[in-house]
Amino acid sequence: MRTATRRNSFSNRCLKIAESHSRSLLLGGLISTLLPSLAAAETAETAAQIFSRVRHSIVALEAASPKGKPPARGSGLAITVGQVLTSCEVADGNAGRQAHWSGKTFKAFLRYEKRDLNICQLEVTDLRIPPVALGTAKNVRVRERGYAVGMSSEPTPQPVISTAEISSVRPYEGSWYMRISAVLSPGFRGGGLFNERGELIGILSPQRVEGENLTLALPIDWMDDMEKQAPSASGTRKEGGLDWLNRSFALEKKGDWPGLLKLSEQQVKRDPGSAAAWFGVGTASAQLKRYTQAINAYGQAIRHQADYSEAWHKLGIAYAQVKEYDHAIHAYRDALRLHPHNAEAWHDLGNAYYESEQYPYAIHAYRESLRFEPENAIVWYSLGNTYDELKLHADAVEAYRETVRIQPKNVDAWYSLGVDYAIEGERSEMNNIYRILRELDPSKAELYFNIYILP
Repeated sequence: MRTATRRNSFSNRCLKIAESHSRSLLLGGLISTLLPSLAAAETAETAAQIFSRVRHSIVALEAASPKGKPPARGSGLAITVGQVLTSCEVADGNAGRQAHWSGKTFKAFLRYEKRDLNICQLEVTDLRIPPVALGTAKNVRVRERGYAVGMSSEPTPQPVISTAEISSVRPYEGSWYMRISAVLSPGFRGGGLFNERGELIGILSPQRVEGENLTLALPIDWMDDMEKQAPSASGTRKEGGLDWLNRSFALEKKGDWPGLLKLSEQQVKRDPGSAAAWFGVGTASAQLKRYTQAINAYGQAIRHQADYSEAWHKLGIAYAQVKEYDHAIHAYRDALRLHPHNAEAWHDLGNAYYESEQYPYAIHAYRESLRFEPENAIVWYSLGNTYDELKLHADAVEAYRETVRIQPKNVDAWYSLGVDYAIEGERSEMNNIYRILRELDPSKAELYFNIYILP
């Protein structure tokens, strides 16, 4: 994190409080006209509320396997009367399938399947339970909170819920294939990923790929036209799209950037129109500091998937790395047009405005970021730096105080706060800052004492 430029002379830094106040009023009027305000985020439900609503819509599934192999077990979700959605790895079992709910056992039959997408629908005779509310994964974004609901792996499975965050997404088959942060037990396989409104947006598919434990979520949108997908005679899944995507998720998770670059470039050769493959090239290239290559790859991803918000965001980051801030600002704004609640993108936009010395715009962007993540100390510190550039030291004090409230050991924030107290002539506060700096960083405390405490 950068440190705001500080003048060495105390006298050169001191300004009248009245001037600071008048500039603050002027800036406030300016900011209100710079960018349109966003609508307030929808009220989210708590995990307990969501669990209470969906727990009676989930069943434990068991598919018998031939030749003495252990049965496949997992979860399924009622989507209508007598119909249960799950992943095909749970539905496999030509020797017979059963669904368990509230101490009762029901026969289950494979009705529809999309093997290439790993989604299967079962008909469960005589099952009468409330269906889940269906949502869509077409609007998900990275770092969005969700809730994984499935059955425990106990001898007598029970519904359980786990909070999760969407770690990564890839565009595929008209929606977003997701990897989530939670590490789940096998009993969750075939269970549901719900958004903060309690809507089903994905079917859970925990897997081990490239030595990594992944929790993947198949977008609920893939169940469209399920009634046209009768079970195949072979009951096998074709090798294809999900296999390379799963590998890309695994390589990304463990930070194998050369491996991800090679895999993604191979997929680009097979499918030049794959936005997901181009995004993989961009991600690996950026991590390997090949920013020009990353910029080109993200641009290709956007060419093939114009609503790829994460690609727009990453493109902005790559442009910022090569100090092309005007291009970065354009990319960030497109990312925010698609997902206006992305606090990280607002922060990055603020940084780009700061580096291009467009400080009022930077303040607006940082404030928007804090509206969605008010406890982000890094953004508060960035905001304080920007107020200092405009000599709005009273406002900077507020920002730095929030920074040290959240991060009490942030030496740079304490020092910056102390400088602003010195500018405003707050001697008692200056002495308090000096005492704190002596505890945290004696060398920084000595510097502060020599420049600001001594007459």
